[in-house]
Amino acid sequence: MRLHLTLAACLFSGLLSCHGEDAAPAGSGEVVIVGGRAIRLPAPGGFERIDGVNIEDDRSVAAMLPATNRYLARYGAPKTRAADEGRSFNAQVLRNVESREIGSRTFGQLKQQTKGEIEQAEETLRQELAKATGKEAKALPNSTVADALSVSEVVVLGWFTETPHSLGFTVAMNGAEKAGDPSAKNKVVSATMIVPVNGRLIYLYANADFKSEADRKWTEQAVTAWRDAILAVNPRVEGPDVDSSIFDGIGRTTLIGGIVGGLVALIAMLFKKKKVS
Repeated sequence: MRLHLTLAACLFSGLLSCHGEDAAPAGSGEVVIVGGRAIRLPAPGGFERIDGVNIEDDRSVAAMLPATNRYLARYGAPKTRAADEGRSFNAQVLRNVESREIGSRTFGQLKQQTKGEIEQAEETLRQELAKATGKEAKALPNSTVADALSVSEVVVLGWFTETPHSLGFTVAMNGAEKAGDPSAKNKVVSATMIVPVNGRLIYLYANADFKSEADRKWTEQAVTAWRDAILAVNPRVEGPDVDSSIFDGIGRTTLIGGIVGGLVALIAMLFKKKKVS
């Protein structure tokens, strides 16, 4: 991702490391390590882990992801669940902030400025998604379908949830083919949830083919349910207060960069699946 929106280390370097933790409740979920801390990730209901199954697939997907981001886990629907075809989930972190202490209190203080920047990010999303299609073509050997893709429209559909400890918003995109039928469009929708989990900032994504408003509602409800399941099995960490002087004159765009990077990868993956099927 080439957003030129660095300053991530500066953005969070002033956050003091402190804890206000509740004991983790018993629960299921695989453990992933984020910044030296264990995070439990229960699988979304009815979906199964798909990373770590095929090395070549993992490499191809990783090649689409900006270097600033790291996958924690990816989930797909079993082939027997026809109703969930075209739907998927994943969780990511930003490499340069994954060791920073960001609890629910910390995030609450950062939330409003983060929200304001996302609301102004549509043009940035368009530009980054356009770059992603070219990146996908280079990352997939012997593939010509990615070359035929262009981004025709991306729209931030708005916020669907805001709690003291999370933010959720939805983005939709039309992808038009240059070859064949130029009027053909593949619509995709992705719901993103930004949430601190056990003192680490996590990005959760639920995405789907966008055939009707029901698909949008599904992504929003699904990622919300996944957030709740994750929070239920991890300790609650308040985190430090944010000194507002840290942010004077500094763009708070690292968070936005992480969101854009995740959407770039997710939408590229959806297009790849659609075109090669």
